[in-house]
Amino acid sequence: MSSKRNSEKDLPNDEALDEVNKHIKEAFDILKRETNKLRKERNAFDEMAKKLEHVHLSTTLKPNVGGHFFSTSLATVTKDPGSMLHAMFSGRFDTKSGEDGSYFVDRDGTHFRYILNYLRTGKLVLPDDKVVRKELLTEAEFYQVEGIISEMKAKPFKDSTILSSEQCDILIDWLKDTRDSLSDDYVLLYRASRNGWGASNFHSCCDNKGPTVTVIKSGNYIFGGYTDAQWQSEDGPVEEQ
Repeated sequence: MSSKRNSEKDLPNDEALDEVNKHIKEAFDILKRETNKLRKERNAFDEMAKKLEHVHLSTTLKPNVGGHFFSTSLATVTKDPGSMLHAMFSGRFDTKSGEDGSYFVDRDGTHFRYILNYLRTGKLVLPDDKVVRKELLTEAEFYQVEGIISEMKAKPFKDSTILSSEQCDILIDWLKDTRDSLSDDYVLLYRASRNGWGASNFHSCCDNKGPTVTVIKSGNYIFGGYTDAQWQSEDGPVEEQ
């Protein structure tokens, strides 16, 4: 009996168990807070690592384009493997810098920043001025940066639901002599299924918009035409332009 009573005294009572559970909960809360803190630090580190992907710590280059000086990295100017800039600085040619450490390129440097920013980010931000856009396209073609060229080159009828890709190519070839007259952006002004089938819908979209190409589908037949005169009358085609 004495041994049994001593054993019962050794067992923790409810108050002692509550105290143990309290300490366990406190320890769990501390661990949880530390885990959340580490997770936030890890997310912040990952976010910083993503930003640093665009920061090149490689050799710094100083292009001098027609008197406009730029600072960039070797990784940036060699990003497009088919470009002239890649050829200049990839080591295939013995490209030497001037006495001031810059590399002179005898081109108008006004628009070079657009090309450089495209190589940095992969995103092309274009100016609104159409003349500047044409000049930029000329520079992109000189440097042979295909990403800029393909994005800036007009793509007529790309949104057409009537013409096949082969028909688009044929039509573009037929219209090649009118390209300077057509809008540089080749905007889809009107589509009957989108804008409505009435003549008033057509003219509200197409009047006074300059030279246009009209494409109409009736059954299995596709026809249309080009005019350098602006739409102004109340009557006109009702399909696609």
